[in-house]
Amino acid sequence: MPASRRRTAALTVALTAFLGVTASAARAVPPAPGDDPREVPRARCRTAVVGSTGTARCFNPNGTLSRVRLHIECKRWYDPDVDTRAVPVGPARQITVAGRCWQEIQDLWVSQDLGE
Repeated sequence: MPASRRRTAALTVALTAFLGVTASAARAVPPAPGDDPREVPRARCRTAVVGSTGTARCFNPNGTLSRVRLHIECKRWYDPDVDTRAVPVGPARQITVAGRCWQEIQDLWVSQDLGE
């Protein structure tokens, strides 16, 4: 074995030992983009509650269309929960979606779908 290959092999072993991974894990191929649902480009949303009104402000920094829905769970049993219809957020666009309960809001969140 040539000296350069021995140095490369020794460096690889030292590096994997330093990082605490096995040689097979060091050579593993990373997953393709899109395989992990957390890597799917989505709009970024911030939510706020003021009194009995819930608001979501969303900005889409990606080149794909995203559809945003605001979901509000009301605190009182007699107060109907709110689910808005899907609102498209185009690339480099910002939208505001709002809904309200009659009384207090217990929880609110945003869901998204990628759309054409």
